[in-house]
Amino acid sequence: MKNLAFTEDSGKYVAPTVQERADFRQLAINLYDHNWATAETQANNLGYDLVKFSNTTTNSVYWGVREQLVDGAQTKGWGSFFINENAVTNVTIEVPHPVFDGNTHRLGERVFERSEANGFMLAGSHRSANGSQTANPTSLEFSIFQEVHEIWNGGYGDSTAWQMHGYGATTKSYFPDGTDAVMSDGAGNVTPELIALDIALEALPDNVFGQAYVYNQLDTDNPLNELVNGVGQNGHDPFWRLRAFNNPQGQFSRDAGGTFVHIETSTHIRSGSTNRETYLANAIVSAINTTSQSSPGHVTNDIIQIPTVPEPGLFGLFFASVLSLFYLRRHRATL
Repeated sequence: MKNLAFTEDSGKYVAPTVQERADFRQLAINLYDHNWATAETQANNLGYDLVKFSNTTTNSVYWGVREQLVDGAQTKGWGSFFINENAVTNVTIEVPHPVFDGNTHRLGERVFERSEANGFMLAGSHRSANGSQTANPTSLEFSIFQEVHEIWNGGYGDSTAWQMHGYGATTKSYFPDGTDAVMSDGAGNVTPELIALDIALEALPDNVFGQAYVYNQLDTDNPLNELVNGVGQNGHDPFWRLRAFNNPQGQFSRDAGGTFVHIETSTHIRSGSTNRETYLANAIVSAINTTSQSSPGHVTNDIIQIPTVPEPGLFGLFFASVLSLFYLRRHRATL
């Protein structure tokens, strides 16, 4: 599916109409609710197929929708979306830039499988398929990717979104030496998910992974900032470049009372299959397993419900008090 995605400046991305977005919302609801027969009819009306994948290694079954092909090619570039029939963790794994952010699709699929997550979302176009940012789901207010996110992450379901991104050498040059990950909730908070992920990444072998940081707007000497960024490291500068403030998925999640995790990783950690699929993927899965607050639920009516979730600040203080020992590993040269 990644290889079918429209490339940069292909001019092939088709912006969905208002009606198509509304119809896809209903399709997302029926996927979330495991109403496969209804979902199949709705998918066909939108030029999609309902498909069933059986993972013979884990015995998991994934149901989802992907574009119908014409002469072996997509015609829309909207993306593909899957639900795990026997999910354990109530999270959605999102890959918005499978073409531009190299190997994030491979990272996302491994995290989806190993965390036994509820949902998986894969964009269907390069972010600039029709010109600069014309098909970028993380900057467009209206996209099919956004519609599915809204249904599965706070608007109808109760699923935490873990979104996979990557950055290259130019962006990395702004950061402290050895930076291999920068995370954010899109609003400058230090959440339980970010703390757990930071700890899991920092526990990786030094010859595999460098340093992880969490963008935040706390004072430099705030205990939560020091927990995730080390003593003396400001959480805003220079990490603001990856803060994801304008990401519409994160904006919706927070407004709905849900949770959003934005993960940026370096080319170094994404390019090698062992680093990416053994070390990095397993660290993210560990953080998901640590923080997933509930089992996946499947609503049986069409009422849009906004879930009530625990207050992030209280969980953050709990993590800070229990896990303060992790100060010692971080930035040993400054201690």
